[in-house]
Amino acid sequence: MYVFPTFQNQTDHQLFYVLSFVIFIFIIALLILWYFYSGRIIFPTSRYTVIFCLKAQDSKSTKHIQHSLSLLTTELDKLGLLEKFRLKTIGQDIIENKKEAHNYREKYDVDLIIWGEVFSGTREKEEVYDFNKLFFTYKVPGSVIKANLSQLFKTDINIALVNRDWNIYEINSLPDTEKISGHLFEVVMFVVGIIYSQYKEFAEDSIVILENLFKLLDVKTTGEQVEINPMEKFLQVTPPMLRKGRVLAILLNVYKNLGGYFVESADYNKGRFYLEKFRNYERKDTSVLSNLAYCAFHLDDLSAAKAYTEEINKIDKNNEIYILNRAFLGILEKNYASALYFYKEIVKRRKVTGDIVIKVIAFLDERKSENQMELAYDFAIGLLNYYYCQENIGYHELRQFIKKAKKRPEYREMMRFVEEDIFNKKRNKKHKHN
Repeated sequence: MYVFPTFQNQTDHQLFYVLSFVIFIFIIALLILWYFYSGRIIFPTSRYTVIFCLKAQDSKSTKHIQHSLSLLTTELDKLGLLEKFRLKTIGQDIIENKKEAHNYREKYDVDLIIWGEVFSGTREKEEVYDFNKLFFTYKVPGSVIKANLSQLFKTDINIALVNRDWNIYEINSLPDTEKISGHLFEVVMFVVGIIYSQYKEFAEDSIVILENLFKLLDVKTTGEQVEINPMEKFLQVTPPMLRKGRVLAILLNVYKNLGGYFVESADYNKGRFYLEKFRNYERKDTSVLSNLAYCAFHLDDLSAAKAYTEEINKIDKNNEIYILNRAFLGILEKNYASALYFYKEIVKRRKVTGDIVIKVIAFLDERKSENQMELAYDFAIGLLNYYYCQENIGYHELRQFIKKAKKRPEYREMMRFVEEDIFNKKRNKKHKHN
């Protein structure tokens, strides 16, 4: 009796080594596959990664976990969002505490880990499966940490997690499983949507995710009202209403910031698109209206630019952006009396936000380069520089305007204003000092 074969010649020895090598490679390949399959190693991906490490006490608990995750996948697929996500279940022994969850999230840069144990037992003579012992470990964006907003960020995440029923009763297992799946869906959408709203390169994806979540919460809260108690000085809202309100607030912030980013990047169609989304819910933000007017001008929609400008004035009488826009529109339409009137209004204020003036001067310089014959741009640039930026440069620019405009009667009133209100006053001031 023997364990290993005996070999009679060199060929047999070679065959033994080859077979041993093949078996060794096969075992290594199985081990590598097991490492990947169990989630001990995962590859990086551009998709949003959600990891599930859920322990079950029995086969029925396992079935409820699998069914809940299957329904979650179905819901994401229905909304056309499944391709944006990687949902992966890993080995139950990989994460057993917060430290291991944190280390795993850091090591593989995943977005969200849902981990914990599903308990099964009897409660009030009913068989129940309890998902209450789930924990959530998530990415906190660097921009949030840098701005010392970590606590606010965690508060937002908690809004998604608290006040939920995480139980499945065997007698009502299908609706309860759908309920658990719905909870997981909301949590995943809420957490991933908030995380990536902090990154401008992912903000558009974040908007799609949060918009779908908002629609879902809007349907769930149909007919609900916020209860106000003036005597006790408090508001009473249901958890879904609170989540809906917070999701909308975050969406508005992303719409506004992303719209502004696209305006600065000269992508005026996209800028207008997201700023109009903001306007669907909030119509009294003058900075948004200012950006919309700017977009409309660059998109050759002058009537819309005027309408946005007038909206600013309805909200804030004599707003500096309104006055500056009206002055520019006067030049554009060759209504120089109107342009002069509004530039005089700006001069009367004696105080305008500095960065606004600098941006307006840069904008007027661009328009001047497009139309060198329009001397009113020289007047406007010189005037704004003189009163709000660099007086000497502004004075020189206004002298150049006077020199060029002498034979142009349409600029007569502008010239008179410069001569009488600027040059004469400057001379008189100089004489007093002498």
